[in-house]
Amino acid sequence: MAFYLALDIGTKTIGLASSHGVIASGRGTYYFGEEDFQKAANDIYQMIINENVTDLIVGYPKNMNNTIGPRAVMVDDFLAILKSLLNAETNIHLVDERLTTRISNQIMLEANLSRQKRKTKKDSLAAQLILETFLQQQENSEK
Repeated sequence: MAFYLALDIGTKTIGLASSHGVIASGRGTYYFGEEDFQKAANDIYQMIINENVTDLIVGYPKNMNNTIGPRAVMVDDFLAILKSLLNAETNIHLVDERLTTRISNQIMLEANLSRQKRKTKKDSLAAQLILETFLQQQENSEK
């Protein structure tokens, strides 16, 4: 059975979400400090191994004009480190995440979450939206 782990990669945090293929669930936020990608990659790798993750779903932040900017390059840098640790059995899927942070903030505003709650939950919710996008794309491609 497939087990998906989604990542919303930032400069200091990684939002996490997971799914067995039907419903995406937020898993919280991993804090790793200022661009310490090696430590973050090692910890995410351990999570992938410990939880038997079959597919890694990664938000890919393209610019609105569909070009690759500094944030997408940052994701590429992180993935290069992570890929050096992974075996070929873990599939990596990039998902366009251009609007997920904005959507997650809007959802939390509509839910009347405090500024502090929004700050702690935004990365995880963004990862959940990335994973839901991927799952929906998978479902649509099977039709």
